[in-house]
Amino acid sequence: MGSRYYVLLTAYLTSSLGNWVYRLALPLLVLHLTGSALSTGVLYAIEYIPFLLLSMPGGVFADRFDRRRLLIAGDATAGVIAGCLGILVVLDVETLWPIYVAAFLLSCVEPVYHPAFQSFLPDIVPSERLGQANAWMQTGDNIMAMAGPAIAGGLVAVFGFEVTVFVNAGSFLVSGAAILLIRVQGGTEPAKAAAPHAKASFLGEIREAVRYIFKDNKVLMAGSLMFTGTNFAIWLIQANFIYYLTDYRGFEPGVIGTVLAAQGVGAVLGAAVAGRLIRRWYPGRILIATTALAGLTTLLLVPVRDPVGIAIVWGLVYALGSINPVAWFTLRQRIVPNHLLGRVVATTRMLAFASIPVAAVAAGAVESSFHDIYVLITIGALLRLLIAGLAYLSPLRRSSSAQTPAEPSPAGADK
Repeated sequence: MGSRYYVLLTAYLTSSLGNWVYRLALPLLVLHLTGSALSTGVLYAIEYIPFLLLSMPGGVFADRFDRRRLLIAGDATAGVIAGCLGILVVLDVETLWPIYVAAFLLSCVEPVYHPAFQSFLPDIVPSERLGQANAWMQTGDNIMAMAGPAIAGGLVAVFGFEVTVFVNAGSFLVSGAAILLIRVQGGTEPAKAAAPHAKASFLGEIREAVRYIFKDNKVLMAGSLMFTGTNFAIWLIQANFIYYLTDYRGFEPGVIGTVLAAQGVGAVLGAAVAGRLIRRWYPGRILIATTALAGLTTLLLVPVRDPVGIAIVWGLVYALGSINPVAWFTLRQRIVPNHLLGRVVATTRMLAFASIPVAAVAAGAVESSFHDIYVLITIGALLRLLIAGLAYLSPLRRSSSAQTPAEPSPAGADK
């Protein structure tokens, strides 16, 4: 894979750990200051807004500017913002708005960082190794998703919020320093992503990416719509899953923790085997097969009622679901021209994320009205099967010959 990839992997895991630390530490801090669930809920809402506002601009930045420098700047910015938040904690500021502002600014980094990161990976990893590279990244991220909250909770319990927030700031700075060490062969800076056509306006570049997804590359369009639909189906269940375990099954917190631990183990194992699967089969076919299998497995939640059975089924669902992003990232990196990759990553990600709050609200409304979680589970599972069937009829299942990037039509300038 090469030393540059391992340096990037180290940076990614360090930054991911930092993300998980602040995702737990900040809500705990707000809850500690206010004792209000509403104030904590407002924090979550504030952290979600940047994904809607900055995903598309983040993709444009990833295609306009040097991606390596964007990653370094993103980590440095996150480190400075987290450091300022640490100062607020040290000064014992009890007013919420500075903490909300810091949380918002910290969340603004990720939708800019992610497209640059996904677009930078093919610059340092050969195309035939992208599947394994993405698998290791996803495996590491899933491990951090399990370890990060535990580490954050331990830091808060032992050292308090001040040390925890400064550790968070240090993780971003370490990540940025690691990426600073990455060089292309010959020691030169990575080349800036350059478009083959004259540079369009900001809106023109966004339109170019949207046109490429929905007109020029039918494989990409099918995959994007598939992920948007499957996210909706997943969150019909995910949004009420804790409620299901407590209200329907009457599980104690320790049992719920075991079920969620199985979810994490499944996600890690799924990501770990994804690279091998991609070496054997075309990523589009893997997406279709795992989506169908996940739908069938989800249906088992209806008859299975004991905690061990639910943990096994839920772990299998997450294992299959963890394979999907690896296959999708790899497919996207292989078939999208380099000068469009950042915008395509940002646009498809925003579309996939957009269905999540809609599904969460819909799930809550259905459950409140009918109080029958098994109807939601069945609908979510059948939707995944339907989406897999539609994807099977789409260009997404075509042979590996589809992995050659298609050249988009020229972008028109915004007038």
